[in-house]
Amino acid sequence: MKSSKISSLSLIGLGLILPAIAARAARSAAGAGYHAVTHMDPPKNPAHPDVAWKDAIVWTLVSGMIGGLTRLVVRRSMAGSPVPAEGYDLEKKADRLV
Repeated sequence: MKSSKISSLSLIGLGLILPAIAARAARSAAGAGYHAVTHMDPPKNPAHPDVAWKDAIVWTLVSGMIGGLTRLVVRRSMAGSPVPAEGYDLEKKADRLV
């Protein structure tokens, strides 16, 4: 029982961390693409007053879209695995492990 609980907790952690890591990597790649196109680094803080509105809006749209889509793809790919992507499917997936 104890190993099942530890296994469930590790799967929960994996289900939380994988989408975040993938989204972070995708945003880094988007930053490289932004730099290649604009020859400027993406704004670290788009809300800062020194950042032009156009740059702030473009970077926010690009990074948000790429990060969100990456997170969605990872979560959908985890849906068929024993790793729970959401809390509601934990019990069903944990039963398969035991």
